[in-house]
Amino acid sequence: MNKSVKLRIIIILSLLILTAGLGYYSVSTIRDSIKKSRNQQALTDAAKLLEEGRPARAFDIIRMRDQTLLDTQDHWLNLEIQALRKLGNIERLRALYEKHPEAFKKHEEVSMMIARSLLATGDQKAYTALRQEWENRKSLPGIWFALDVDALIQQGKRAEAIKLLQESTLDGNAEAIRLNRLALLTAPDNMLKAWQYLEQAYRIDPKNPDVRSFRAHMLERMGKQRMARIEYVAAHLAKPENPLYRDQLGEFYRRNGQLALALQTWSRDINDQSADFIRIKALFWSHVATPASIEKANKADLFGKLSSLVLYLQELPEGIFWNEEQFEQEVANREALLAKHQETYWLRILQLLKSGKETEAYDLILSHPFKRSSWNPELERALERVLAFRLERPQSIDIDSFFAHTPKNSRKHQLFAQLEEMATSSTASPELSRLMQSEEAFAAVFMAGGWLEAALQLHEMEIIPADFPEWVAYGITQSLRFNRGNSEALAFARKQLQTKNMSMLMADIMITDGNVDTGIAELEKLAKLDAVTGYRAALILSQAYLEKNEPEKARAALELQPKLSTSITGREIKARILLAEGKRELAGKLYASISDTSNEAKAYLARQAFQEKQWKTARELTLELQQEFPDNMQLRRNLMTISEEEQAK
Repeated sequence: MNKSVKLRIIIILSLLILTAGLGYYSVSTIRDSIKKSRNQQALTDAAKLLEEGRPARAFDIIRMRDQTLLDTQDHWLNLEIQALRKLGNIERLRALYEKHPEAFKKHEEVSMMIARSLLATGDQKAYTALRQEWENRKSLPGIWFALDVDALIQQGKRAEAIKLLQESTLDGNAEAIRLNRLALLTAPDNMLKAWQYLEQAYRIDPKNPDVRSFRAHMLERMGKQRMARIEYVAAHLAKPENPLYRDQLGEFYRRNGQLALALQTWSRDINDQSADFIRIKALFWSHVATPASIEKANKADLFGKLSSLVLYLQELPEGIFWNEEQFEQEVANREALLAKHQETYWLRILQLLKSGKETEAYDLILSHPFKRSSWNPELERALERVLAFRLERPQSIDIDSFFAHTPKNSRKHQLFAQLEEMATSSTASPELSRLMQSEEAFAAVFMAGGWLEAALQLHEMEIIPADFPEWVAYGITQSLRFNRGNSEALAFARKQLQTKNMSMLMADIMITDGNVDTGIAELEKLAKLDAVTGYRAALILSQAYLEKNEPEKARAALELQPKLSTSITGREIKARILLAEGKRELAGKLYASISDTSNEAKAYLARQAFQEKQWKTARELTLELQQEFPDNMQLRRNLMTISEEEQAK
């Protein structure tokens, strides 16, 4: 091959290599350009969603971002911090802060959230470092001041904290924060003075959630439960994204035995940005009180020390309360979780009882760390007594159990009263003895404590023996009704001894389930009886006839029980009967005569006043209803509509 041919070949090959290289770099450049364009569009979309008040949707975009494009990561971090702040996801914010502390230098409110979290977990060193970062550039001195006070309190320097509070005066709403902290520290020694501080704080900033929260706490301690509920709800609504205020409301409902409302509070709007401890409470109470649909968390969305416990609990199969082997394999910080999270104690107890390991359950009850803070001390004492009876152990007296919180004026289930009497007299009635020795004993205890799902999971007997206490079969039927539905409840009830109370309950369920005529036929017989059974049967019967639009028969049913007829409930039904007959004027007069004590009357008269454009009356009545139902959003909307109509006239 001559030189010219070789030269041409070399030139051609060089051109081919060059062309291929240019093609590669061209494709790579185009690919990079597309990535950058998509990344920029995602940034724009996430920022826009945040501006529109849709942080959850923005966060979905943020967490799916392309992390290989390093030049935009600062922008993404900034958006992530904003989204997490709006979502109130403190666990993820703390994790982000530990990884990228420099990204928080422009986010004062978020830094304060993290500072509060650091104090709550006892990390004084990290708090001090963060506090120093903002020393000379803080724009919210009142909140930093409150955090400094909290830091002193946590260090046990109560006197220094009080001195700092008393010697300071802050501007604007920050003064409410100071007064609230002063009330908090004064309360143990002088409740009256503390309340005066709170009243001053409330007048300065009535929407401050901390002020409303502490007012709620003090009112609850005074036994004013209705007023306390209003304050807890107000604190939650003032900052619904903050899980702490949601939790305080849920705990208030729990302490007062309103487990369905507690679970609803914890599980409402739960999503992949919800706080881990809120999710744990929702999962627990769904297991033991009433089943709730709770969206499972994605492992990638969980941060903090509780994440493995969340994943463990949400994967437990139906009917299984605890799996020790799985817990050992999958959950981190196990000892700390067992010592600090009461959910783990109750779930272990339930699983031991379900598995027939009564000795282990008894030993755990005697040795667990939550004696002084038990979520249900009466239920726990009942379990201990039943187990001691079954295992033939002496009835011990645990001093810690005397310090556990039991709501004032709480109605004690007859089982708890009977077990208490048995503990003091060392004898039990034959009925109670038979129940305690049976396989239905633990279901009965949890049912008496209001933990209906736990009771149903422990329920074993298809037919409750006739020589058991009557309330057992009745209670299981009601539990099935609430948690499994009318059909399953009726199927169980038909197999039981047909007492008057069971017959009335079955009739009520039939009517609710649409089998109205059969239910009415049974109630007609029961409504003529004396005492509670007749009273209750006449009430259900009159309501059933009203549903059928038979007002005359409804009136006749009421008259079967004179005490019912003259009661507030009876007079409300009479007003409904008059409305069904088209006698609106008479119904209005009857409602007006009971409006001081009847919420139904207030609601009717408020609606009537609105229709007649009597705005002042409509507002007054709606405000009274709002005092009773502070978390009812429809009442809020009604007040807004009244204001709009007043302004438009």
